[in-house]
Amino acid sequence: MAVAIVTATAVSAQDSDKEDKIVVSTHQADKADGYEGDSANRCGIKFNFRLTGVTKVELESADGLPLAGAATICKDVQGKTAIGDMAHTSTIITYSAGNKSGFIPGKDYYISTLPCDLYGGYRLSIYRDGLVAHYFGVHQKVELGEFISPDDLVESELEFDKPGAPLVEEGRPKMDSKTHNLFVQYRKNPTEANRQALLDQMYVRYDKVVARKKNKLRELEREARTYSIVEHMQGIVDEMVQNRDTRIQQQFLRFIDPRRDENPKDAWMVLRGASAPNAYIGYAPVTNAKYAAFNPRFVYDAGKENYPVVNITIAEAKAYLDAKGIAYVEKTGNTNDEIMTAASSMVGQVDAVFTPTDNVVMAAAAAVSDTLTKGGIPFYTGADSFVTAGAFATCGVNYTELGTYTADMALDVLETGTVPAYHVMDGGIITVNTETAAALGIDYSAFNELAGQVVEVTTAE
Repeated sequence: MAVAIVTATAVSAQDSDKEDKIVVSTHQADKADGYEGDSANRCGIKFNFRLTGVTKVELESADGLPLAGAATICKDVQGKTAIGDMAHTSTIITYSAGNKSGFIPGKDYYISTLPCDLYGGYRLSIYRDGLVAHYFGVHQKVELGEFISPDDLVESELEFDKPGAPLVEEGRPKMDSKTHNLFVQYRKNPTEANRQALLDQMYVRYDKVVARKKNKLRELEREARTYSIVEHMQGIVDEMVQNRDTRIQQQFLRFIDPRRDENPKDAWMVLRGASAPNAYIGYAPVTNAKYAAFNPRFVYDAGKENYPVVNITIAEAKAYLDAKGIAYVEKTGNTNDEIMTAASSMVGQVDAVFTPTDNVVMAAAAAVSDTLTKGGIPFYTGADSFVTAGAFATCGVNYTELGTYTADMALDVLETGTVPAYHVMDGGIITVNTETAAALGIDYSAFNELAGQVVEVTTAE
């Protein structure tokens, strides 16, 4: 993330054929204000950190708009000062401390920029003690003669990492203190004013996520080796922008729904966010016993009658759904783009999505999980690696036990020469992503009755 300090030189017009010009440098420092000329036109971003050891700040426009460069200043038809032609522009600015100890805590510093509409977002990277943290601001605009500030930046919420570490474009960021306070305020006093304040803040949080993804797109445009990766990220950004209002309204309704699952052991779960107060989801898993009643050739370990059925093929699953009159939509994809297109097309059409273990799907698992979760759709998968990428849940084998059994089987084959036809592993482990469950508003305590072990994980970054 880069902060740009503008060095501007204003050249006074000596006749009507000349225009003033400002020049903003891509590299600025606190030893000089980075601006020469009419101070009335100087503009940019002001920051004031309480942290010690901050030695550099970077600024970048998430939309790829110019922050540095040369620009002419002229008068519009109404006589107001405006920006004319630009040249040698850059979307990134760095601002460095002249002292090795860094910027003085509590002091105002000014990064000069060209006038720029930053409503869609900007990245402010803060370098400190050899690490860097990224802040994203939205809904702001730099006008001639004005400085904006990252007013909602909370220093205690900054997460520092090594420079060069991948910039993870989070789909579901942790709840910040401002959103939490507004949420508590609304719960205590659900007035229309408190409701609107909370909704407005959710728009800010959503747009910050979009800004982060836009910034990842800018990074890929500079560094990606294949254009297909850029196109994939562009598709994600376009979809989030296009469905902004729908997504936020869905999240908001689930967010403020006060209902809880009063009896997690029954067969019903509260459908949070539904307009009807009595809306529930019938939770009826297909157990080993139920599937064996449908397919007498299916076998399972004794004592596992009520465990969710595993080790069946897609064709067998479709046959079961057909027999029960359950509608389903089948999608296929051979590339990341096709997988993402398939996932996006199912939003608003299905109640849940399942994918088997597949390397192509796994490569897009994080993006698919984000798309489906934002659409309020639980994403069930065939392996726990998908769940750590953001999917909701999976039911499968213990891979440690699988590896141990495979080693024992290999040793037995070497010693006896007998190769077994197959072995069915116990599928009594359910892995659930707690962050995704919270985003979907799902109480997964019912899983405790369906498996020998429930493993809770969060999305890996």
